[in-house]
Amino acid sequence: MLRKAAYAAGAMSLAVAGILITVPGASAEDAVCTPMAAWDETVVVSPATPGTPGSPAVEEVSHWTNFQRYSWTGGPDGPAPGDVPMGENWQANTTDYEGAGHGTDPINQIFQTSTPGNANWFYWSADKVIDVEAQPAVPPTEGTPEVTQVVHHDATTCPATVVTPPVVAPAPVPETHTVPVTVQTDGDQTAVLVLAGSLGLLAAGALTGAGLLARSRRS
Repeated sequence: MLRKAAYAAGAMSLAVAGILITVPGASAEDAVCTPMAAWDETVVVSPATPGTPGSPAVEEVSHWTNFQRYSWTGGPDGPAPGDVPMGENWQANTTDYEGAGHGTDPINQIFQTSTPGNANWFYWSADKVIDVEAQPAVPPTEGTPEVTQVVHHDATTCPATVVTPPVVAPAPVPETHTVPVTVQTDGDQTAVLVLAGSLGLLAAGALTGAGLLARSRRS
């Protein structure tokens, strides 16, 4: 019986110790928060484009070379449309004739001089060399200004940090255990509770005192 009481006391001590032992749990660190005041950002929607001054028209500049004069030999009716040198009815002349390239005779087309006859149809052939190509006029253009937009950014606020104090468990209250005492008589073991015997003696004394008090009151 004494052994059972020791087991019970040990189990209770372990239970009390388990209540008092507290293992704090690991907590993840919060993300870093950086406070920032509200601000406005200017964003370019479309950049500015410059204007152009334009340019005037440019006339063609050219000259003629490799002149060759032809005369018609095909009869008084003249050449048919599209009948140009080098056909069989055209005769090449020398290049010493005046007027070719001086604005008096056309070039690369049939023309006629004096009265109709057998040899009054002529043709000047030449090669045109372009020195400066013609260019049309380019009107000026106006530039466009830059287009921007203001984007507002709200302020960034961070939550307040709350520090929670650790919870301290109260100290355990000591407990009183009654330990049985074994008294051996004539070979038999009898468990006598010391505490119970003491209580019996105290109770008997109290009853005796109460009886004496009652008698004194009567007398």
